[in-house]
This record gives sequence, structure tokens and C-alpha cells, in this order.
Amino acid sequence: MNVVVVGSGFGGVKLALELSNKSGVKVTLVSKISNFEYHAALYRSGTGRSPLEVVLPLRTIFKRSRNVTIEQDRIVGIDTKKKHVVSETGHTYKYDKVVFAMGNKVNYFGISGLEESTMTLDTIANTIALRHELTDVFKKKKRPKVAVIGAGPAGVELVGELQHYADMVAEKYQLRPPHVQATIIEGANRLLPALDEKASKKALKRLRQLKVRVKLGTQVDSCVPGKVCISSGDIKADVIVWTAGSRAVGFYAEHPEVFELERGRVRVDQYLHAVGHEDIYVIGDNAATPHSGMAQTALHDATFVAENILREQRRERPKWYRSITPIYAVPIGPKWAILQTKTKVISGYKAWLARRRADLAIYRNFQPYKQAVKTWRKGNKPAKF
Repeated sequence: MNVVVVGSGFGGVKLALELSNKSGVKVTLVSKISNFEYHAALYRSGTGRSPLEVVLPLRTIFKRSRNVTIEQDRIVGIDTKKKHVVSETGHTYKYDKVVFAMGNKVNYFGISGLEESTMTLDTIANTIALRHELTDVFKKKKRPKVAVIGAGPAGVELVGELQHYADMVAEKYQLRPPHVQATIIEGANRLLPALDEKASKKALKRLRQLKVRVKLGTQVDSCVPGKVCISSGDIKADVIVWTAGSRAVGFYAEHPEVFELERGRVRVDQYLHAVGHEDIYVIGDNAATPHSGMAQTALHDATFVAENILREQRRERPKWYRSITPIYAVPIGPKWAILQTKTKVISGYKAWLARRRADLAIYRNFQPYKQAVKTWRKGNKPAKF
């Protein structure tokens, strides 16, 4: 059975690993990049920690996988009759089953000037560029101004680390620590709007303790270099970071004959097939399922689909999909976090430890235990800045 996996995020890599070295299965993993990037740790790379915990080379992950072929390519087309996907170079990859796990891209919602005037945390390259910009500003200015647009986990995690990183820069270059004037801007009426209200209140209290200016219920009208334009008065900033939006890649909308979209995500059936296509799966961020967009969901989807592919190979009845409720762990400043489970919300050092354990658990999905621990420990090492 030929299985083509499109995308090297949590879902794509996990699924390929689940099928690794399985008899009778040949896996082709097609990715436009050569690495797996652990996006949940990008905020740390942006604020002085080693990027080596974020970037895991695909060749290393699959070095023991005899039946997995990695192709660095970008898929732009699909032919359901010939059962192949087509790359931008014109190469075709034939499949018996194809799994799309293409992830998201930044969504600027058409707001004037945002793309040109802001930095992002969506890739390791953009994150390192942000770290360089922050380092430069923290070295040169006594009261640097940083505006973060979007108070989901990425925005809250980043803004909570800014003063700590400024102190790191000052210590390294033997400067007086600057006082960072950090502002976080959110269109909803509370921080972390996807979480419980109790978590939002704890996050607000924590950011105020960290002297972060919080502007809720605030829509961004436009943006120009050095200034965020809002109705209540413009906010000047030396660095502006956009973390407030993402959307599925354009591939699905470009193929309406194959994919039905629901609020930007692909409609799937009880087996995670794209509706009407039993040989096409869509998982992770791209699937219109409960809790789509979370790493835990992508990993769960990957394991589920891999199991059903193997069940079909054995001519067994496939299982129905059941979503899982993810656990949220959001660090806000050094050694402090909010942890939300189904039944409770806790905060502080214990929650931060739980987040660090969760990070290790993520790495263990992709690496042997000893290597996973080494990668995990790199999150405590400073980057070169």
C-alpha cells in the first residue's frame, strides 16, 4: 500500500512514524521544508533560548525507517481519478491513501499594513529574525516599546518573556537593564479567549504583575512601521509582533471539487476522510473537528488514521473518530504558567513544570527517549545573540 503524507508538522510526522517499518506499507512524506518545527516552543527561541529544541531534521527522525521516503517538495495539485498528487515541479506521487496535514499560514485579515509592518512567530526563520530585532532594540534603547497583537497562547507567552529577555541581553553586553514597555492588544474582551474565564483572569493578573499593558476589546484598524493604529489612539512601538490569526493553506480552496470547506477547514467524515473521498484523509489543523489547531489533536488524529490504514490493510472494520479534549499549558514569564484541564485551572510553578513535562512528552513522539531528553534540555540553554 502506497501512503503519501503531505506536510511535516505534528500530524504528518507522527502519522509517518506510526506507519514506519510496517509490513506492506510504503510511505512518502512530502514536505516543503527539511525539518519538523516544534511551534509551541517558538516563543522561547524568540526570547533568547536555543532554536535547537525547535528544529528536528526529518532525516534524523526517520533514519531507522526503512519504508519512509522523504521528498522535499510542495504539493499544488491532486488528481483523484489517477490517484496522484502533483508538486510545483510537475512531479507526481501516486497513492493508495493520501493524508493531508499541511498546517496553517498567517492570516492578516486584510488589515492594511499588517504584513509589511509586523513580525511573526510562525516559523523558526521568522522567529530568529524577531529575536535579532528584539536584541538590537534592547541594546540601543533604555525604554524599548514592543506591541504584541493577539492574546492567544503565542501572544501571551511572548509578551510574558520580553522583560526577562531584555535583562538577559543587558547582562550579556554589560548594560543597564532597559525597562520594556510591553503592550498586548486583543480584539476579544479577555485574554486567552479559547480558555476558561478563570484562566483568563489569572493571565490578566500575571501580566499586570509583569508590568505589561493590556488592551482588550480593541480592534486594529491598520499598521505602519513603528505604530499600531486603533480607534482609541495609536500605539507607538519599536517592534510590532502579529500573533492574532492563522488560516489553512490555500490548497484546499483551490480544489473545491475535492474538498468542502467549513469556516476555512476541510469537512471530514467519521473516519477523517475528506467528505466523499475514502482514500483522502485530512488531519490536524486542516480538519473541521473539535479542538482542531492543537498539537495534541494533530497527534491524536495521526495515530487514529494510521491505525485505520493498518486495519484496512488487514481487512478489518475501521474505527470511528472520537475527539479528545486537550490540556492547555500556557507559560507566562519565567517558571510560571497556567494549566487548564477538563476539571480545573491551576497556575504558578507547578503548572510551569507540567508544561515542561508536556514538552518532553512531545519530543518523545518523534525521538528515542535519550535523544528526546537532550532536545528538551536545549530549551534551557541560551541562544547566540
